[in-house]
Amino acid sequence: MSDIDLQSGKINLEGEWCSVEDLKSKIQEKMDAGDMKFSNLATALEELNAALENSHTIETKIVIPTADYEKLKELGGEDDDLECVRQAVLAFLGSDVRGAPAPAKAAEPEEKKKKALRCAKCKAMIEIPAGEVPAEIKCPECGTTGRLKAQKGEARHQDHFLG
Repeated sequence: MSDIDLQSGKINLEGEWCSVEDLKSKIQEKMDAGDMKFSNLATALEELNAALENSHTIETKIVIPTADYEKLKELGGEDDDLECVRQAVLAFLGSDVRGAPAPAKAAEPEEKKKKALRCAKCKAMIEIPAGEVPAEIKCPECGTTGRLKAQKGEARHQDHFLG
């Protein structure tokens, strides 16, 4: 598989980033010159077209607290906000940065898994270690406290805790 930049709609062919139009022009130039050796260009064009047909553009505006923004940048590893979000979404989906499925990861030890709830007041995420059902939870962002309802030794799955 070639290196494809879905954001710009280009493929890296022999060190040069080419769009669909660039590839079509190069093929046409070779044909006009009587040079029928353009299989590498046709293969790249086919690969780029397939990648573009199998992609979906998501346009969104996200407003997040500064602390979460810093976490996002750590996950994305780039200075470009768009690239950070793209890499974070792909990591969340279990794909590598090209969009291909990432290799299966070893299961995390049970003590490191966490559950997350949203604060009823500010909607910030509150992580709770799996297997623990604290009597009271405090939101790290706004300080709101609340109680979880327990069910058979586990926290009931819910989007908000009671404030």
